[in-house]
Amino acid sequence: MRKAQGISQKILAARLQTEGFEFTDLTILRIEQGKRFVPDYEIVAIADYFHVSADYLLGIQGKE
Repeated sequence: MRKAQGISQKILAARLQTEGFEFTDLTILRIEQGKRFVPDYEIVAIADYFHVSADYLLGIQGKE
């Protein structure tokens, strides 16, 4: 979704930081590579940012 919207890892991290989360571009990279555990509150933050459900991010169901 990040790439589809033309948002860099650095910009996404900065926008999530404004919501009070400790994201860096390296954090986003590791999440995308599957090399970092993502706590539930971060999944919710990312889902909220992209206006999708947490289930959608986890591959459980559609965009709802």
